[in-house]
Amino acid sequence: MGRMLNSGKRCVFILPYFGKFNNYFPLFLKSCGRNKAYDWMIFTDCKEKYKYPSNVHIIQMTLNELKKIAEKKLGISISMETPYKLCDYKPSYGIIFEEYIEKYEYWGHCDCDLIFGNLDLILTPLLEEGYDKIFAAGRLTLYKNTYDNNRRFMKKYQGEELYKKFFQTDEICVFDEDCVGGKNPEKKNVHAIFLMDKAKVYARDLSMNTSTTSGMLVNEYYDEKKREFVKEKYIPRRYYWNAGNLFSLEWDSANDKIISKEYLYIHLQMRKMRLKNAVEKYDKFQILPDRFIPVKEIPRNKKELKVRSIRRTYYFWFDFYEKKVRRKINKTLHSKKV
Repeated sequence: MGRMLNSGKRCVFILPYFGKFNNYFPLFLKSCGRNKAYDWMIFTDCKEKYKYPSNVHIIQMTLNELKKIAEKKLGISISMETPYKLCDYKPSYGIIFEEYIEKYEYWGHCDCDLIFGNLDLILTPLLEEGYDKIFAAGRLTLYKNTYDNNRRFMKKYQGEELYKKFFQTDEICVFDEDCVGGKNPEKKNVHAIFLMDKAKVYARDLSMNTSTTSGMLVNEYYDEKKREFVKEKYIPRRYYWNAGNLFSLEWDSANDKIISKEYLYIHLQMRKMRLKNAVEKYDKFQILPDRFIPVKEIPRNKKELKVRSIRRTYYFWFDFYEKKVRRKINKTLHSKKV
């Protein structure tokens, strides 16, 4: 196994990914490149050529090679037959990739269906606080890079060594984030272990996590008090990426002004996005529910924001998709009641 040293940077994000990247991967890379104080390491078997920023490092590796490394590092036989199963292994990357990250104060894991905002502005102040774990969602979480902290996921929770149980089944157990799903309906996960162990944890969600059950851009955020994901009521907003900053704009009619809100990243899970006019070459672009479009200027007033047309920027099939999902959910709930 190779070794990669950093150049004085505090944090590195680890992303094992096998297969073909999504079509807006160049925008993911562009947003990484704007955050020079952070590094990314992508372990992949994809050999397609991209314009990689200097802080994004590619390590060629197959899924089977990763499995062998993980088994050697963890000391157990594991199930890793499909790339999707990797979500359960995210908390163990501090051990699996320890030679790569030894010079960093923090390491994290992230998905590639993200567009990052200004990490220096939002994330760096959290690193200054010395948290053992930052965030609770699997799409992006950070850990303090110490020997004990990297092995905290191995501690027994309610009498069980969860990692052994979850790493040795083909089923998805959602071990990486604080939610229920797959073979894990009781919130037995790495976040629960850190809370049990009274580690210093920061769990407030600072992202825009687009809901998979809404055609419109609706945030489904993690509520640290309820320890669950909450879908907020739809708010007419426009979303922009501007030279490294990610934010939304909405019209405050009560105070007759534009309200801007910064995000750490936007998560576009399960959305098929289109790229218009080589948008990756532009420093400003708008993020719509199904596409990215370049813009010359960011709106500065109500007229430029085009408040009344926000809803009309959504294609009809998004509304159809949302209604279809709702019908399916209602049907399932009805059958359970019966």
